[in-house]
Amino acid sequence: MNMQLVAGATRETWQGLACTRLALACGDSLRVSDFGAQVLSWQSGGQERLFLSPRSVLDGSFPIRGGIPICFPQFNRRGTLPKHGIARRSAWQFVQAKAGSLADQQLHAQWRWQHSADTQAMWPQHIAASVHVSLQPGQMQVVLEVENQGDAPWPFTAALHSYLRTERTDACQLLGLEGSAYWDTTNNAMRPAVQQGAVTFGAEVDRVYPGSSQPLTLQGGMPSTLRIAQDAAWGETVVWNPGEALCAQLEDMAPDSWQHMLCVEAAHINQPVALLPGTSWRAGQALSVSAPV
Repeated sequence: MNMQLVAGATRETWQGLACTRLALACGDSLRVSDFGAQVLSWQSGGQERLFLSPRSVLDGSFPIRGGIPICFPQFNRRGTLPKHGIARRSAWQFVQAKAGSLADQQLHAQWRWQHSADTQAMWPQHIAASVHVSLQPGQMQVVLEVENQGDAPWPFTAALHSYLRTERTDACQLLGLEGSAYWDTTNNAMRPAVQQGAVTFGAEVDRVYPGSSQPLTLQGGMPSTLRIAQDAAWGETVVWNPGEALCAQLEDMAPDSWQHMLCVEAAHINQPVALLPGTSWRAGQALSVSAPV
């Protein structure tokens, strides 16, 4: 497959990983690894907006902790596959990078992943998937597209496991989920609850909310307010922070990493998607920076 590049897009090796970097004239940039088609960095307004653990394994032998992992075709341990599926553990094929309507102010790139003997040994389905990323001043978007190339339907769950960078997570609040019923899944439980006020952080938070039809707002504990929007095709929104105690048990996180990250994930997990032969499914999440608070 021939790789197509435009001005502002470069292929590079970063920390041993084959990556594509998108850069705009305003200084905003994205770095995406071929391993997992995973966004590793989004810089906007001179600030890094995504969290990448300083202890991430970057040699392709283990999923990368941070950025925006692609969870597919299984979320977490809800099935027989390794945690969060096999897409984030696989090498994807970089396809192209192209300019949008304003050549120096909008860039798009695409990665492709196809079933193989290795994937079918774990999950015997005929699949094709694409990840599309786009960058414009103050905003980036990731879209997952999945196609059933077989002759029988198959179910899947998925998520864009976005790690947002903060300066102090315990000073942050997430707005837009007030009054929503949710499942509290800390300690491997499934406890129903209703969100009272903004979501705040300190102790471990692991919650599954209905998919938000309106953008969420993350503010406090960071230099700018972040707007988080997801397509309606996602059934749920997952909010996760390990808190201090659990973070200390995670080998690929530093002890204080919980204070510098917050996952707000566009997800489809409670009711798996049943994808019919010859059909496809597509959904994305957009992140944008607003004025400092």
